[in-house]
Amino acid sequence: MALGQKKSKLKLLGAEKMVYDEEAHGKVRILQGNVRFKQNSSLMYCDSAVLYSETNSMKAFGHVKIIDPRKKTEMRGDSLIYNGNTKKGKLRGKVTFISENQVLETRHLDFNTQKDVAQYYGGGHIVNTDDHSELDSKIGYYYSSTKSFFFKDSVKYITKDYEIYSDTMEYDGNKDIVYFHGPTRMYGDSSSILCSSGWYNKKTKLSTFSKDVVIESDGQVLKSDSVIYHQESKTGEAFGSVEILDTTNNTQVNGDYAKYDNIKKKSVVSGHIELVLIFTEDSLYLHSDTMYTDYDPTNTHRLIHAYNHVQFFKSDLQGKCDSLTFSEVDSTIRMFITPVVWIDSNQVTGKEIVIKTYDGVIQNMQIFEEAFMVSEEDSALYNQVKGKSLYAHFKDNEIYRIDVNRSGQTIYYVRDENQELMGMNRLDCSNMSIYVDSLGINNIKFFKQPDGTFHPMKDVKPDMQILRHFYWRIDERPAKREDIFYWKEVPERIVKRSKGK
Repeated sequence: MALGQKKSKLKLLGAEKMVYDEEAHGKVRILQGNVRFKQNSSLMYCDSAVLYSETNSMKAFGHVKIIDPRKKTEMRGDSLIYNGNTKKGKLRGKVTFISENQVLETRHLDFNTQKDVAQYYGGGHIVNTDDHSELDSKIGYYYSSTKSFFFKDSVKYITKDYEIYSDTMEYDGNKDIVYFHGPTRMYGDSSSILCSSGWYNKKTKLSTFSKDVVIESDGQVLKSDSVIYHQESKTGEAFGSVEILDTTNNTQVNGDYAKYDNIKKKSVVSGHIELVLIFTEDSLYLHSDTMYTDYDPTNTHRLIHAYNHVQFFKSDLQGKCDSLTFSEVDSTIRMFITPVVWIDSNQVTGKEIVIKTYDGVIQNMQIFEEAFMVSEEDSALYNQVKGKSLYAHFKDNEIYRIDVNRSGQTIYYVRDENQELMGMNRLDCSNMSIYVDSLGINNIKFFKQPDGTFHPMKDVKPDMQILRHFYWRIDERPAKREDIFYWKEVPERIVKRSKGK
């Protein structure tokens, strides 16, 4: 691109016609027809020119062309003003600048060959002849010694992978890396990326985005402080204040770190995790130490897995366990290892608990292995239902029927019309259905002959008041959303019981 680096005179190689300006006492020459100049390694061609020998400067007009074989650059334009001492020039008109695999088109190009820099303004368009990428901006700088570009104002960069719109952008030709500064939006792979800073390596297909990053793709929105994305493997990592919103399934995951794989459709979140299941009337908030997502065997429905110190809160539903799975296809929550659920005044425990919901409304609940449901009737008095498994039916988010399957047992207290305690019923029956309302148990349907006894309150002894494996865990219950982040240890006797000890 340069007209020369050393201080030297412009050398006239030839012209078809030359006229001396007598008023300038022969110091100005007017040249016409196939005009040719040379300075150091650079050659210049034009239709006509005015050469100022005293100041070592010139003006050129018509089909201006400057070639530097050493730097493999070429410039073309309609007119040129050039100073051979300062190595500064102004190229105007229909300007084209070719540098190896880059072709720039603009109307105004200023250059300084001593500093190896060229600047265009008023708009420029660049095409990379290797990968056919294109760039437009209002202002641009090119530094030939480092083969780097700097673009500013309304920058638009289009490649086969991305469309990038930015306020400020840099390109390192040696490393083939694009840097962007200020508000930047990228489109590609059916996704969009918004950030304030970052870079994209065209060779390795590795990108980093930082400062208020927002990535939208296939109904999901990821927000984070910074993101690293590998385009070839379709994998990425997000750091700091991570928020993943699934607008299709109305779920949101917050955390400090996330790693995701778009090909395998898997992701892992850790740190200060919070999963939000967004419902119409209310939302469920869940925390665990680690959370990851994958898909079911059909690869169409997403599963969310939470591990270690799992706790969740909803205004009418709370729970905790060691591990949990949420299926988005049917809004089913599966809880494992010392699970416990609180619904209004009821506590539910078992080896495994499955909660089926729809838009935040509980449809039913299944409790497997050592199923136990407890509600506090009065101070230190508890209504209890126990069985091999329980099936709880809901209406308007309240339990109205409990089906007990195998080894059914129940303890419940009876009150008179003035709500005074009359006594305690103890019933054993393999299978039964228990109907409840706001006042407690109001009816029981037995499928086999029950073995039951009514005990007046005066005859009720402490050892009669609880069924085997009864545990009242109200102290562990999250009372508000913030409580899900503070784990209260499960009593050791419950942990041992879950392990069969």
